[in-house]
Amino acid sequence: MMTFEQYRQRFALNLNPQQEAAVRRTEGPVLLLAVPGSGKTTALLARVGNLLYCHGVPPEEILTVTYTVAATADLRRRFARTFGEEYASRLEFRTINGMCARIIRQFEQITGRQAFQLVSDEADTARLVREAWRACNRGFPTDSELEEARTRIAYCKNAMLSDEDIEGMEDGEQFFQLFDAYRSLLLKNRLMDYDDQMVYGLKILRSQPGLLQAWQDKYRYFHVDEAQDTSKIQHTIIALLASRSRNLFLVGDEDQSIYGFRAAFPQALLTFEQDWPGAETLFLETNYRSVGTIVRAADSFICLNRDRRPKSMTTPNPKGDPVVRKHIARRWSQYPYLAEQAALGQPLAVLYRNHESALPLIDLLQKQGIPYRCRGQKGGFFTHPTVRDAVDILRFSARQDDAELFSRLYYKFRCGMTRELAEQTVKQGKKQPGKPLFALAAALCHEDWLRQRLEGLYTLLCLLPDDTAPQALSRVFEDMGYREYLKNKNADEGKLDILMALARQNPRQEDFLLRLQQLEALVQDGREGDCPVVLSTIHGSKGLEYDRVILLDVVDGVLPQDTCSATEEGRRQLEEERRLFYVAMTRARNRLEILCCRDRGCTFAGQLFPEDTAREARPVPKPSQKPRAQYDLDDFSVGALVRHRMFGRGLICGREGEIAVIRFDSGEVKQIALHTVLRSGVLRLDT
Repeated sequence: MMTFEQYRQRFALNLNPQQEAAVRRTEGPVLLLAVPGSGKTTALLARVGNLLYCHGVPPEEILTVTYTVAATADLRRRFARTFGEEYASRLEFRTINGMCARIIRQFEQITGRQAFQLVSDEADTARLVREAWRACNRGFPTDSELEEARTRIAYCKNAMLSDEDIEGMEDGEQFFQLFDAYRSLLLKNRLMDYDDQMVYGLKILRSQPGLLQAWQDKYRYFHVDEAQDTSKIQHTIIALLASRSRNLFLVGDEDQSIYGFRAAFPQALLTFEQDWPGAETLFLETNYRSVGTIVRAADSFICLNRDRRPKSMTTPNPKGDPVVRKHIARRWSQYPYLAEQAALGQPLAVLYRNHESALPLIDLLQKQGIPYRCRGQKGGFFTHPTVRDAVDILRFSARQDDAELFSRLYYKFRCGMTRELAEQTVKQGKKQPGKPLFALAAALCHEDWLRQRLEGLYTLLCLLPDDTAPQALSRVFEDMGYREYLKNKNADEGKLDILMALARQNPRQEDFLLRLQQLEALVQDGREGDCPVVLSTIHGSKGLEYDRVILLDVVDGVLPQDTCSATEEGRRQLEEERRLFYVAMTRARNRLEILCCRDRGCTFAGQLFPEDTAREARPVPKPSQKPRAQYDLDDFSVGALVRHRMFGRGLICGREGEIAVIRFDSGEVKQIALHTVLRSGVLRLDT
């Protein structure tokens, strides 16, 4: 065996004092809290090496657990690169699912009983969820509804929720019906999904003391990487295995816990000393990744959270460029700006909360031939009910005798039509082929107020085919009451903004509808490879770093998703959103830029730049002080909706310098000098 100094010199380990303290603390329960870019993986692997070379621990007695199969392979590869293959091939690097699969196989050998078959194909899992959905009389789910259902089912199993817990959730009674139907399908067919592997693995360990003892005899040292992303059931399994030796080493950072929707359980890091009496908590607080301005901004920002351990993130790196807050007039104006930055061909990562945020940018980049790669993009946006409704309404306006579309849409408008009247209308429509169904409904109606509404709706539908795509969507969302329908359902309205942004970039209705199909195919094909411009969700960027990062859609309702923290649950959700923003900030090495929109609230940007917020909140000038009109000509580009004091609403369909060609709803087309009408306030953007 070696002394620690010999070990460090042999493998050229360059450890700072905090890393060395973690590496040398080999016995008992230890929690290592590591800020972003602090070399936690280096410390973890060096600790494993210390056990092997300085303490003579056989490699077969050390189990290192991490989050994904890819991460286990990376840990093994990095260990072999530093310490050689001799021990790397004998060490155990596993996911908890992999451990549970072995536990189940051993249970089969001990009892002679055949375990349920694992559903390893996501398509098969989706098919089972779809079958359970239909068994609950919900019709046919969309891809996005299937994905949401699958995520919620996995959450319940990872969080170890009881049936009563599930029924007590928001819309719990309805969701529990689906959960129970899915569970029954698995049992009936003797199947289990990946989350069931852990459920059954834990049951076996608790019910088979001999098997549990065999695992405890085999492994005496347990390492857990990314402990903040570990779920409650995973923490429970690990604690059970380590309960005898008590040699448990957790590495993580509750400030970087961003997988609450997957039932990540960072509370285990906050209660570690209570759960493991005599435990020691150590820190890695030196960020080697980012420049000083980014480190200081991120550190001060995350300190606003309450459910965390106090840390002080520092860096030896240079101060660097300031963190930039870029003000954009409108949300849809972010995309041309980002396309300009991407066209420079320099390394750039554009990060965002939701996959759909990137769609208007992908549209522009692809049309302009600007190379990019997109990490893990999903196509659920295109099958989402809101998007499907918007497309169906535009198509229905062109064929108003379509009974199938009518039946799907009539109750989503602000008109008050009953089901009975809708059914009568469909029957009458069969007798009068080609007759617009809303016109028939108005004729069948006996109440004057309802007839007037139906006639008004029919008039609006007749106007839609001649509208541009932005005009048509605005008419659908506002004039025809679809936004109000979403609000009454407490549904997400964010998809409407993305649709409108895509419509502005594809103003002709035919082009817009075709472009949606093309983008769906483009997203499904994926875009990977070697390219300086990277588009990624923040979740997808976890563990990665980039020279320059621009954060897209830092607006209230997107990031953070909800700013209402009046309840305790609301506060916890807001803190997870703040952790997500913190993770995004700390992906940047040298330059960080945050896009904010003047037409939307930017809570996190205000917290990050309190001085700017104070300046923006300065007193309004007195009436005698006439402030100079503020406007940005770039906002009045082709596709922008505007409102003229005299001519009403219109669309900019052409632009030559400061002269804009505007087509108004009245049908008039006018050439207007922008500087003149903007300075006088005669023309403004119509939001």
